[in-house]
Amino acid sequence: MAEGDQPGTDGAYETGAYGTQAGGAAAGGECADAPDDRLTELLHSPAATAYPALQELRRRHHPAVLSYARLCAASESAARRLATEVVTTAAREAARGVDPALPLRHRLLLLTVRLAVDWARDERTAGLDPALLLVLNTSDLPDGPAPPLLPAFRSLPSRTQGLIWYGVLEQEPQERTAAFLGLSRADVAHGTPQALEAFAQACLRESLAASDDPRCADFRRLIEEAVRPRGPRRSADLDAHLARCPHCTAASEELRALRDTPRQALAEGLLPWGGTAYLRAAEPPAAPARPAVPATWPPRRRVLLATAALGVALTPLLVLLLTPAHTGRRQPAAATPTPPPVTVTATVSVTPSPSPSPTRPPSNSPSPRW
Repeated sequence: MAEGDQPGTDGAYETGAYGTQAGGAAAGGECADAPDDRLTELLHSPAATAYPALQELRRRHHPAVLSYARLCAASESAARRLATEVVTTAAREAARGVDPALPLRHRLLLLTVRLAVDWARDERTAGLDPALLLVLNTSDLPDGPAPPLLPAFRSLPSRTQGLIWYGVLEQEPQERTAAFLGLSRADVAHGTPQALEAFAQACLRESLAASDDPRCADFRRLIEEAVRPRGPRRSADLDAHLARCPHCTAASEELRALRDTPRQALAEGLLPWGGTAYLRAAEPPAAPARPAVPATWPPRRRVLLATAALGVALTPLLVLLLTPAHTGRRQPAAATPTPPPVTVTATVSVTPSPSPSPTRPPSNSPSPRW
């Protein structure tokens, strides 16, 4: 690939840079089913094959790169520009035979920060996130901050790396992880726990090898026993050593993090910037809460309640109408006939109260007949 090739607006190379797309349909079909390492190999091919490989690479991994670029950039336009530059640079490096021996998506995310370092050195510095820019300016490393677990990760076979990255950190479906790595679904299901265990052992080896105290290597087995998921075993000798050795203490805490919260431990250990934020950005947004619906009564019950309420409201009026009128003579209360109970509704019944003491009847009311 010539150095003068320019990326297109969609993050891939212009058709002219690769020549015509003759035979591109057949190459595109091959790329769609190819694992990531095969895509990288196809970028070495002639233009008609390399272009579909680049398009497939972008389809698979550009959304994740853009998500990570948003954490590194100060605006959406800067993030899209950075993500496009990442895919273009990765394609050029692959065409030149540069192979970092890492999972393809992991390689792209590391390249995102590496290019951000370049931005921090020229006029593009305004496009970077201020917090990341502060870290880059205070770091003495030419390529920015180094992921702490990356050396142990590089020591693993490529298959183990892919299972850890796609199966554990990214939590891709097993079918997609298998397609990215050229494995079967059964390989992914059975190999992922073993890959994570192998990585924990590699981290412990790297950590103990970096210690200046030669006695630390003697505690490797005891540390593994103390942090194993089922039935951890305590050791008085190890406790005494950890009390005075911060190096082994940090190694033990690292293994516990891989055991208890593997995704977060991997993201923070394998990415140079914003590992936990990258995981949150990859999670689907929470569904909006549904507004509370006020409770409603069934129609039949509403009718019964309304009828009962009406009956209660008419009770005083019925009592007044059913109370017999009296003349000015005082009669014994027992002589007054008691009317039968009157049912107002199906749910409310009214029984008139005992007749009150005789009162003077209204002037326009006729005298009762005895």
